[in-house]
Amino acid sequence: MVIFDEINDGVGFCLEGLTETELEFVRGRITEQYLSRIGQLQPDLVPIARERGIARYHTLPTTFDHGKSWPKATRLLDPKYVADFARMGFFRRIQSQFGPSAIISHDELNWRLVRPNQPSDIGPMHADKWFWDAGYGYGSMPAGYDRFKIWIAIHTEPGANGLCVKPASHRQEWKHHFEDKDGVRKPVFDENPDAIETELLPLAAGKMVMFHDELLHGGVVNRGSTCRVSIELTVLFDRNDALARAASLREEMTAVA
Repeated sequence: MVIFDEINDGVGFCLEGLTETELEFVRGRITEQYLSRIGQLQPDLVPIARERGIARYHTLPTTFDHGKSWPKATRLLDPKYVADFARMGFFRRIQSQFGPSAIISHDELNWRLVRPNQPSDIGPMHADKWFWDAGYGYGSMPAGYDRFKIWIAIHTEPGANGLCVKPASHRQEWKHHFEDKDGVRKPVFDENPDAIETELLPLAAGKMVMFHDELLHGGVVNRGSTCRVSIELTVLFDRNDALARAASLREEMTAVA
């Protein structure tokens, strides 16, 4: 599989995965931050929250408002963990194809917590590029670099929750505009999402999808019995280097075939 081709010239995404050891490491880091936040919000809940686990967060007798209690800043892993992700097998495979220029963005190890049957816990259909265009705080791209996104399932129930995508949607323009909400400029999708045929990817825990940052995607209402937990990251890479390496890899694969 040529990752560059799948993301850019194919359906706009491809699948990868963590090992069991890697999955447990990521779960551990998210759980640490989750319990720390619970300790700030309602300290008496920490023992029961630890016992039940993050996937059963919705069963806790909380007294705080969920919607106001988990802003993005409380769900960003410390940038020091970027180095750990960069040593994982999936990223070594990315670098083997994209070259050493491929790096994980240092300011986005963002995990999400989606409760069962709570439409307010998911965002609307969008393309990540729109947030970069809006100046959403991602910083600026290095000259000559491009990017793609990775979404990793940490606790999921395949078929009941996960990530929804519109295959090949990165190849066309979609109507959207920008609005200022609470002092932040955000994109708003201007087309009817119900009229767009999307695909719910059946991603079990530890599986991931790597996708073009113009691919339409979004969450779906969690119809499972436990919370969906996922984490996202962005990979930056030198476009010319990646193009040359992808062409070379295609030639190697053709020769072997």
